[in-house]
Amino acid sequence: MNKDDLTAHPQGEFFNTQAERLQADLQNFTRQVASCDKLIRMANISLNQIDDRIAAAVQVEARAAAIVEASASEAARAATEAATKAVAASVAQLTAVTRQAEHVCSDLERAHGRAALWNAGYIACALAACLLTGYVTYRIGKSAAITPDIEHAVEVAEQHETLLRKATDKEKKQIADIIARKPKSK
Repeated sequence: MNKDDLTAHPQGEFFNTQAERLQADLQNFTRQVASCDKLIRMANISLNQIDDRIAAAVQVEARAAAIVEASASEAARAATEAATKAVAASVAQLTAVTRQAEHVCSDLERAHGRAALWNAGYIACALAACLLTGYVTYRIGKSAAITPDIEHAVEVAEQHETLLRKATDKEKKQIADIIARKPKSK
């Protein structure tokens, strides 16, 4: 046996097996490192693509912000212009309505004055008519005194009224029947 030949020794086989395993593990590790390197390169490529997309998105956002700002200023200008026109139209309408209201107020004041004059005239005429009626009644009453026949007729009417108030229902019915009869023809 050769001392230098490790395979001839039983422990030599064990070392050979371990060396083969170590070599296989080393090759496997080398492949994994190569795969990791490949993955890192792919990740870098993806990150570069993401960076490019982020840069493009930033540019789009900047353009959108500029468009929004321009649109906002245009909208504000248009809104201000519309509001100014609306206020001017409202002021013009308010001025016209105020003029009409002033005209109506002056017409009402004139009409109120005329109505007051008519009322004063009517009251004066009514008072004059009342005074004239009172004076005429006084003069007629003084000249036409109540005669004894009229006094007797008034007394008889009062007595009849008293009797009617005291009458029973049966008597009132008989009186009503008598009044309702047709006069006898002669």
